[in-house]
Amino acid sequence: MKTLNSKSFSAFTARTLKIIGIILILTFLLDFIMLLFPFKPQDKAWQVNFVTQIVDRGTIPIVALALFLAGHWINNIANDLDNQNHSLKLSSWPFLMSSVLGLLFLLLVPLHINNVVQARDQALQRINQEATQAETQLQSQIEGQQNQFRSQITSLLQNEQQFNQALQSPQVPEQFKTLLRQAKANPQSLDQLLAQQLNPETVRNQGRAEIQRRRQEVEQKTQQEVWQNGVRVGMRSLLLSIGYIAIGWTGLRSMRTKRTDRSVY
Repeated sequence: MKTLNSKSFSAFTARTLKIIGIILILTFLLDFIMLLFPFKPQDKAWQVNFVTQIVDRGTIPIVALALFLAGHWINNIANDLDNQNHSLKLSSWPFLMSSVLGLLFLLLVPLHINNVVQARDQALQRINQEATQAETQLQSQIEGQQNQFRSQITSLLQNEQQFNQALQSPQVPEQFKTLLRQAKANPQSLDQLLAQQLNPETVRNQGRAEIQRRRQEVEQKTQQEVWQNGVRVGMRSLLLSIGYIAIGWTGLRSMRTKRTDRSVY
C-alpha cells in the first residue's frame, strides 16, 4: 500500500511539473507570436523593442524545460525499467528545443547590437535636425520682433498724438521710450537704433548657446540609454544562449551515450 501511494504521488508530481512546463513554453510561444504584430521588420526601433521583449522573457522557457525534465525524471524513477526506452524517445524534444533556442538567442546578440547602433545614429540625426529647426525659429523670432518694433515706431513717428501718448504712458517700457526719442531725432538711423537697443546678435548667441546645451544633454541621455539597453540585452541574450546550448547539447549527448551503452549489451 505504501509503495502504491508513493508511486501515485510521484506520478502526480511528475504530471504537475510537466503540465506547468508545457504551459510556460506555450505562454512564451504565444508572447513571441503576439510581439510580431504589428510586423515592421524594416523598422529598427521595432526590431530593438522586439528583441528586448523576447530576451526579457528568455528565462521562461529555461524554467519550463527544467520543470518538464524534472517531472520526466521523477516519472522515469517511478516507472518500471521496461518503459525507459519510451521515456528516452519522449524526452529528446526538450533538448532539441533548448538547442534551437540557444541558437536563436546567439543570433540575436549581433542583430541587437547592430540595431542599437543604427537606432542611436537615427536618434542623433533627429536631435541635430531639431536643433537646426530651433535655431531657424529663433532667427525668425528675432527678425519678427525687429519688424514689429520697426512698424510700431514708424507708425508712432507718423502720428504726433500717439507718439506723445506713448511717451507719457506708464505701461510703455522705458527702453522703448528711449528708442522712440532717438528715432524721432534721427529717423534715418532707425535700423541702427533697433540693432543697438534690441541687440539681436547677443540674443541670437544666447539662444544658440541654450539650444546647443539642450542638444548635448539630449545626446548624452540618448547615447547612455541606447548603450545601456544594448549591453544589457546583448549580455543577457548571450548568457541565455550559453545556458540553452549547454542544456541541449549535454542532454542529447547523454541520451546518445545511453543508447550506445544499451546497444552494446
